[in-house]
Amino acid sequence: MLKHGALLSFEEFLTEFRSSRHGQFIMAPSLDEVLGVITKKGIKHVRFEYLDTNAVSRSKTIPARHFEEFAQHGIAFPIVLFFADPLANIAVDSDLYKYLYADLAFHPDLSTFVSLPWAKNTARVYVSGDKVRATGDTILTDSRVILQHQLKALEERGLSIFSTYEYEFWVVDETTREPITDGVNCYSTLRLREFFDRVSECLYGAGVNIECVETEYAKGQFEITMQPEFGIRCADNAATLRTGIKEMATQEGFIASFMAKPYEDEEGGSAHLNHSLWSLDGKSSKMADPSRPHGLFEIAEHWVAGLLAHAPALSFIQSPTLNCRRRFKQGTFAPFNASWGMDNRTCAVRVKGIGPNGGYLENRMGSSAGNPYLGLAATIAAGIDGIDRKLPLEPPQPFNRVAEMEDGPALLPTNLEGALKAVKTDAVIMKAIGPDMVNAIEHIRLMERKTVSPGNEYESYRKLYFDYI
Repeated sequence: MLKHGALLSFEEFLTEFRSSRHGQFIMAPSLDEVLGVITKKGIKHVRFEYLDTNAVSRSKTIPARHFEEFAQHGIAFPIVLFFADPLANIAVDSDLYKYLYADLAFHPDLSTFVSLPWAKNTARVYVSGDKVRATGDTILTDSRVILQHQLKALEERGLSIFSTYEYEFWVVDETTREPITDGVNCYSTLRLREFFDRVSECLYGAGVNIECVETEYAKGQFEITMQPEFGIRCADNAATLRTGIKEMATQEGFIASFMAKPYEDEEGGSAHLNHSLWSLDGKSSKMADPSRPHGLFEIAEHWVAGLLAHAPALSFIQSPTLNCRRRFKQGTFAPFNASWGMDNRTCAVRVKGIGPNGGYLENRMGSSAGNPYLGLAATIAAGIDGIDRKLPLEPPQPFNRVAEMEDGPALLPTNLEGALKAVKTDAVIMKAIGPDMVNAIEHIRLMERKTVSPGNEYESYRKLYFDYI
């Protein structure tokens, strides 16, 4: 491992890999190098971790002395966790029920190995898998594998994606369950400075470069943004951020939640996906072209048109819980139709920063409860379809006008039936996410709906989602 002719230590290599804008092009460390870091840093435990269907972190913690064995031969997780809700209740009507007692074989991605500053003597490595251990059958239930397939499809077209999520979430007192800030005074000076200083520093130590933390437009609500990365690291960073914030909150007597809308009278929580298209080598932006009517390259126009064409299905993959549907209302900060605009917060796709130095897109259809791997995978699939079919882009909404019902070619679904229909009739999104995953999401939601008390929906939603999402 060389940098300008000088030999890098492994820790320097990891720092370079995680901070580099083009980190995806650096070779992953060898197993021997990882074992060396385990010894040098005195790591005693290693989590083999992934996000389940509901964006809940699942893991097995392995004593470090056994890391080499599991790294070489893989590790098994029950398939049932992919058709279970956040509380691990099983959706027995799912087509995946035939795998109730079977395991999926997972293997670690050593490039994601990192020591966790908030967990003493503990490291984490993300794992991926798509093979049923007993039969060798391939099933698409692991969201990380689903995203890898879409990134490969993008690569085949000579493109890469540079992206990041911005998350809104809630922090409440662990004992009283009351939000730790009052009112809607967004961007006011942060009251939990010491806590969020620790969050920012610890996440940076785990390879996640935080750009900004701020209060948001609801009681106890905060927003946190990360610097973008190429490829899968966007979603890996989002997974690290979500789990890290939740763990650090419990250490301080709080509960942090990425539930979409915990309180009926408050704004919901989003997970906007900021992204831009680049050449495969990551050197040339494919976004801004000042000579064109909308200031976008033709390929970027087709990409946006693809997002809008698949917006109803895309919105459900990015906002998949029962509670997420409560966000999509006219007159709020959440979009409700398939519209786009220049710096227009009411649109599904907001174009930002277009100028001589480039620009990027903000996909605003995601809620904070969505799985970041699936959200990015579905976005790529929709954009690729727009490029492949050379879909034309309709004129944008003016930046100072609220998107209205007639402005978009399609409304975003506001109930479960509409959302499921949108996904199941969208061949592009169905192929990208896969029938196994869509079936699991469908039957988890149908099962959860049976537990919701009429007239007391929000208490039911909080029981389903608040603590684990």
